Amino acid sequence: MSPQHLEIRELAAWGFDHPVDRGSLGEEQLRNAACHAQSRLATRMVYRPDPPISVEETRKLAGVLADRKDTVASSGEFDGLAWELAVVDLRKLIAFQRRIGFAHCDSRPIHRKTESQQLLDLALPLHPISKSPYMEVASYCGRWLLRDGYHRSFQLLNQGVHLIPCVVVYAESLAQMGAMGTRFFSQEVLFSEQPPMVTDFLDDQTTVLYSRTLPKQVVPFTNQQSQQTVATVRCQQEAL
Repeated sequence: MSPQHLEIRELAAWGFDHPVDRGSLGEEQLRNAACHAQSRLATRMVYRPDPPISVEETRKLAGVLADRKDTVASSGEFDGLAWELAVVDLRKLIAFQRRIGFAHCDSRPIHRKTESQQLLDLALPLHPISKSPYMEVASYCGRWLLRDGYHRSFQLLNQGVHLIPCVVVYAESLAQMGAMGTRFFSQEVLFSEQPPMVTDFLDDQTTVLYSRTLPKQVVPFTNQQSQQTVATVRCQQEAL
């Protein structure tokens, strides 16, 4: 075991949960960050629900999505839920997760011209090796939220990639969305006039940044994609 630093980006305009280890950040710094983020939020237009599914891109990938659906279904993760596979615009999604943790820098940047097969394998892997391997979107009461895949979404958006194949879950409750607990935003925040968006994680003016020192278990990998998938899940679990 050796120490590692977990770099965390936390949304600041919608209140903080307590108690949480935020490194060296003090209460005054948090208040200042919240005030700054709320000032920026005040200049934003009122949220208007805009369905994020790209009908055209989904149609283009209809064949490969149909092939991939059996794999997703066999995972058992979506038993009892209404769901489909579709290409989604990440820029139109509300964020119910408060923060994202990064254990390391991505050694394989994702570019705008990344092949659709690579994006498919990143978002809907054929051979998942970890829990919650899929990028997931939830539709609930007229709003669209990112259900799982925050770390990958940040990386994709940061590289200018926004149309991604995802599992789209049509939730009937907040519990089916997976947004339960203080580490997630409340229903009141999610249905406010200016809810937190996934794109807000990329804006330094709506986030607060800090580090934690955590033990890191060194595990050998020969497959770089597998390494990235496991690191993604570990980052999400440790940050929350």
